[in-house]
Amino acid sequence: MISDKIKPLYIKVFLSIIYTVGVFGMLLKPELFVPLTPINLLITCLLLLAFYPFKEKDFIRYVIFLFAAGFAVEMIGVQTGKIFGSYYYGHALGFKLKHVPLLIGVNWVMLTLATHTIAQKFSDKLYVTATIGAALMVSLDFLIEQVASKYHFWHWQNDTIPLQNFVAWFIISFFFHGLGSVMKFDKENKMAVFIFWLQIIFFAILNLVNFFSL
Repeated sequence: MISDKIKPLYIKVFLSIIYTVGVFGMLLKPELFVPLTPINLLITCLLLLAFYPFKEKDFIRYVIFLFAAGFAVEMIGVQTGKIFGSYYYGHALGFKLKHVPLLIGVNWVMLTLATHTIAQKFSDKLYVTATIGAALMVSLDFLIEQVASKYHFWHWQNDTIPLQNFVAWFIISFFFHGLGSVMKFDKENKMAVFIFWLQIIFFAILNLVNFFSL
């Protein structure tokens, strides 16, 4: 693991600085900081991955699956509107393939791995782990959805977030976590809890400020 040469505290301080600057930038100068979203997402995911066992084949297979399946689900969702509801991606997440940002696959990898590591701490039973992991992902998605259109991540038809979106997120996430539970690799990660809460705090602040500025 790359993490053998990296102290988690240094990474946590580094990410805290990036997210602190980022949240103020998104609130005060969104035209400058929104385009930096892909860089932020990529850095965060890479630093999370650095604390996982890349020597374990099941882990590599799982990461590849999460990226491919996450991207495929989004591509079908955008083109048909039958998975999450009718939506389209804005410019904030960078380069798109078939109208879907490639980085959305990275986002599925990062969120699933982080929440899976957290869920494993509560139980080693597949259904319990999958339920907790899916619930954590839906909770974060709920926060992101409230500001997604403002920052041009994605836009919903008629500016209405459908309940279908959260149901689909839970079902898909449940399957991803269930698969992760049966794959054999070290689920421990010193950055997972921190990164998940960093995401929660980041989007909670954006939500609060935008709510009170209405």
